[in-house]
Amino acid sequence: MACSRKVAFTTTVVSVLMLILVPIHQIQGFPHGAPPQACGDMIPGHGVSAQQSTSPFMAIVSNMVAETGTPIMLELRPTDSRNNFKGYLVMAFDVNDNSQPIGTFKQPNTGKLIDCGNGRMNAATHSDSSTKTSVTLEWIPPPNYSGQVKFRTTFVQNKVTFWVKTESETVSYATTGQTKQRFRVLQAQAQEGMALHRLLVSLQTWLPSRY
Repeated sequence: MACSRKVAFTTTVVSVLMLILVPIHQIQGFPHGAPPQACGDMIPGHGVSAQQSTSPFMAIVSNMVAETGTPIMLELRPTDSRNNFKGYLVMAFDVNDNSQPIGTFKQPNTGKLIDCGNGRMNAATHSDSSTKTSVTLEWIPPPNYSGQVKFRTTFVQNKVTFWVKTESETVSYATTGQTKQRFRVLQAQAQEGMALHRLLVSLQTWLPSRY
């Protein structure tokens, strides 16, 4: 009996010590933005695991095809207007290289920029923990960049609920001639999609009348 009490006491002492030794930021989160230490894995140091479900948030790009040097406007928002988030960390990556974020962000009206890896101002994060339904950012590609880029965003709903590396649509950068050709391809695909949609609508209207 005495042994059981001793074990219980020891367990309690260890638990208390662990709470004391855990860095305070792991309990409270980072209300003033992600630290540079989060650049590598984009995981907040909240002491809990990320959500594995589909992210209820998204990053919407202003263009999927752009000429070399053209900035991209990026909107961070929920997929459902009833949701909101408090924190974020976003970076842009070439689709063929995950080792280093590329480009730079323009200083946002609400939020701040941090330096990740060997870059400067190549990541954007929140500057306060207020409730957010939309954040707009401007990203500037590297000089003479030609390739494909994706934005990856970690969305924080609260200190124990967050989604890591939610990906945007791919943005393709090319020269003027290549861009025009790509636009024509996308336009043709859109027209094909609209034609298919009209066909399906016609079938849905016609079939009930036949049967």
